[in-house]
Amino acid sequence: MRKWLNRNLSLLMISRFLRSVAQASLTIIVPIYLSKLGFSGIQIGVTFTLSVIVGIIFSVVVGFFADKHGRKPVILVMTIINAISVMGFFFTTELLPLMFFVSIGTIRGGGGGGAAGAAQQALIAESSDAKFRNDVFGTFSFFGAIGSTIGYVLAIFLPYISSIFKDGWRGGYLLLMGVAFFVYISTFFITLFVHEDKGRPKRQSTFKLSWKLLGKFSITNAVNGLGTGFFSGPILVYWFFVRYGVGAELISVIYVFSNIARAISSISSARLARFFGTVKTIVWVRAIGAIMLVFMALMPSFLLAGIFYLLRMFFVSAGIPLRQSFTMGQTKEEERASMAALSNLPQQVTSSIGPAASGYFMDYSMMEAPIFIAAIFQFANALLYWYFFKKSE
Repeated sequence: MRKWLNRNLSLLMISRFLRSVAQASLTIIVPIYLSKLGFSGIQIGVTFTLSVIVGIIFSVVVGFFADKHGRKPVILVMTIINAISVMGFFFTTELLPLMFFVSIGTIRGGGGGGAAGAAQQALIAESSDAKFRNDVFGTFSFFGAIGSTIGYVLAIFLPYISSIFKDGWRGGYLLLMGVAFFVYISTFFITLFVHEDKGRPKRQSTFKLSWKLLGKFSITNAVNGLGTGFFSGPILVYWFFVRYGVGAELISVIYVFSNIARAISSISSARLARFFGTVKTIVWVRAIGAIMLVFMALMPSFLLAGIFYLLRMFFVSAGIPLRQSFTMGQTKEEERASMAALSNLPQQVTSSIGPAASGYFMDYSMMEAPIFIAAIFQFANALLYWYFFKKSE
């Protein structure tokens, strides 16, 4: 047993794992489901842009609430909202209500993202020893990757599941959405048993915050968001679907292998940080990831594009838990949820530009453009991170 593991971290780890299962399966099936209902690339892109905007609103509200009144209640409320959003797909096939349900569920990829993720990061930091923080966040990222892998595996079997239903393809999609609903409900009940320290330092003033540090994180994340909005989550699934003409099952295979790579990379991140330094590791893996994106965009086949996506995931995934750990380490205890949420706010704002723009490019057969644009901003993000934080270790 790892010497830093305790009851709270175990429960939070299971919660992260389950949330990742649900989010990953929805990331694959929702954009293709919308496409099969007859919606255009622009309509799908706008839908996920709205998801980002709603995520911004949630982050602003709950980031401050979590630090002042409690992180656990935020996670519980956001989990119930996730469950409600999934149930909405059972009652309508109309665009506007589906846009609403996708938006409140913030279905755009990632098991640890959004407002719930910010509150969870703060709880993880509160429940762990500072000297093991990189190891803790690396392990959490590992279990998130394993959960995502299982979610993608579920989507691989979608054609076989759909064939069971007499009403055609839609039944299989709804069955997997039902699985996601029950996973969210399970996550809710597990989170009920998480202990939050009532005696921890709490924010006394709503707007008292380390604004200079927030500014540095915000600028780097804003540039990162300009890149990730063009290719991440459901939009990348749609890109593979349109460019190479492959279905959910083949796309899921690539995602499964890329998440295995992500898991290996995540569990190794703390060792890399001890050898190279946290900031240097973050910068280098982000830069290499940008180069992998360029190669991915140029590939003539789905297999080759998938291989370069896998390589990108292997490199950048080492930086994700290190960035989360670094943010928590640089932040005062009473500001952690707010810092996690608000520092990601510019990324959410700028990433809201990407989905609709990508949908436009793809509708007009400019398939490489979104990925090239993403690579430029991802490389710029690496440079800015080095500029701001090279002396912080």
